[in-house]
Amino acid sequence: MDIKDSIDDIPVQDPPEEIFSAVDLTWTKYAASEHHVDDVALIPYDRLDAFIRGECSNVECPTQFHIERGRKREKGSPKEYRSDECLLYRL
Repeated sequence: MDIKDSIDDIPVQDPPEEIFSAVDLTWTKYAASEHHVDDVALIPYDRLDAFIRGECSNVECPTQFHIERGRKREKGSPKEYRSDECLLYRL
């Protein structure tokens, strides 16, 4: 299988089903770094809820998601709260 080294080379997928899961996607090998390869699939952000519902409703192995929120700071930055509107959301 071909390994992609740029996120721009991975096609965005938008399955026609109202609710879909990982089995409905075509996964691509993506080299995040020299020694680390992941299987990735890109979906439109507005379809994320449909994907999460599809994954959570899998009877054989239901998946649970939670959203982590973290603040991205440069090395050596102050630790106290500062409203810089630079939040990261991770599933």
